[in-house]
Amino acid sequence: MIDTRRDTINGILAIFCAGMLFAMSFVATPAKFMALGVPIADLIAVGRVTFRASMCTESVFLFIMVCLARRGDQRVLFGCAAILATQYFALLPALNERSLAVMRGAVLSPSPLHPIWIAFDVFRLGLYLAYGVRLQGLFQGRRT
Repeated sequence: MIDTRRDTINGILAIFCAGMLFAMSFVATPAKFMALGVPIADLIAVGRVTFRASMCTESVFLFIMVCLARRGDQRVLFGCAAILATQYFALLPALNERSLAVMRGAVLSPSPLHPIWIAFDVFRLGLYLAYGVRLQGLFQGRRT
């Protein structure tokens, strides 16, 4: 028997994670750099804290979703976890070094790290949305 409560909870959590990811990565981050009169070092310091906090929060929700998901559905969530882990362990250390250098006043040449990070965020966002919409049956009225 299918436990629709678990699917409903997971669908809601997936849509929530998509919203949180979109808000943090594509609204709050660009908006903070539009603030007038705030030193770039302060903006970067705030960004470092908020990204770690949002990644930690997302990881907790992702863990809950994996625990609630049916076996076949876990693949999508493991994909999200793999992307998040790649960002945290492979990209974040290099971005951290760059941000510390900029905070010290260094002028750095453009790097492919931010576009790669953004591409991973877009992919994760798509996975969360597709998973959440499928579980909620928003396009078909029912889950197939």
